[in-house]
This record gives sequence, structure tokens and C-alpha cells, in this order.
Amino acid sequence: MLALRLLNVVAPAYFLCISLVTFVLQLFLFLPSMREDPAAAPLFSPALLHGALFLFLSANALGNYVLVIQNSPDDLDACQGTSSKRALCPPPSTHFCRVCARVTLRHDHHCFFTGNCIGSRNMRNFVLFCLYTSLACLYSMVAGVAYISAVLSISFAHPLAFLTLLPTSISQFFSGEWALAGKFSR
Repeated sequence: MLALRLLNVVAPAYFLCISLVTFVLQLFLFLPSMREDPAAAPLFSPALLHGALFLFLSANALGNYVLVIQNSPDDLDACQGTSSKRALCPPPSTHFCRVCARVTLRHDHHCFFTGNCIGSRNMRNFVLFCLYTSLACLYSMVAGVAYISAVLSISFAHPLAFLTLLPTSISQFFSGEWALAGKFSR
């Protein structure tokens, strides 16, 4: 039980740190590096629109994440009825969470990424959080594949293109070839 409570604290901190680092890297490193010549670029370049879309998705995911944590389910009384039966019967549509040690109305599950139970008060924000996080991940994958295919001049029409790109992209990511070459070549 102690491990679950520790995970309840560590997982939200990990998610927030990774999300904020990704957001800051996107904002200050990725977006400026997409513009070749700032003086010749139009006001609404495709790079700026792609960056704005990713920032919109990321901001909505983080905002709904905060709302899920902020709108945690209320603790409910043990039972509604006479005082002699109050300790014995749970209210209808409730569930007791062993990790949170609280009774939640319309309990769905205990989410370790938020550190809360997902119930009637925060279900909407949790679904929106999952939606925006999934869209941001999907968009990042599509933009990353487009960038890698442009840099390596590989067409994705070939069925084995992912098998050739995966080892190359992983090795170049960890060696920092693209990032260092782009920053110090100018």
C-alpha cells in the first residue's frame, strides 16, 4: 500500500515535469529552428502554424490535467439513513478507493498520473485531458516523421521505410547529430 501511495505522488510529478520540459523545448528550441531566415519569412508561415497547433494541444492537455487534479471527487458520508445503519451500508453508486481512502460518487478508476480518483466531478476534464494528450502525441509523431523523411530523403510509400528509419532516428537522436549540426552550422 505504501508503494501505491508513493506512486500516487511520483507519477503526477513525473508527468508534469516531462510535459513542462517538452512544452519549453517546443516553445524555445523547435519553433525558432524551423524558420530559415526570419527576415524573409511571412508572418504566418507553415512552421509557425504547426507550432501554434502543437502549443494549443499541449496547453489544453496541461489545463485539463490541472482541472482533473483540482476537481477531485468529494468525500461522501458512509451512509444515508438511520444512525444505527449508517456505518454498515454504502451510499448507492459509490466506491471506496483504498489508495485515496475516500468514497467517490460514480467512481471510474484511480489514475496514478493525476493522483486522484476519477469520478463524477472530474470525468469530463479527464476525458478532455486524454483526448488532447492523444492528439498532441499523434501530431508530434506525424510532424516528426515528416521532418525525418525530409532530412533523410526517404519516402514513406515503401512498406519497410519505418524499419530503416527507426534505427537511424534513434541513433541520431541520442548522438545529437541533427540538433548540434543545426545549431552550430550557421
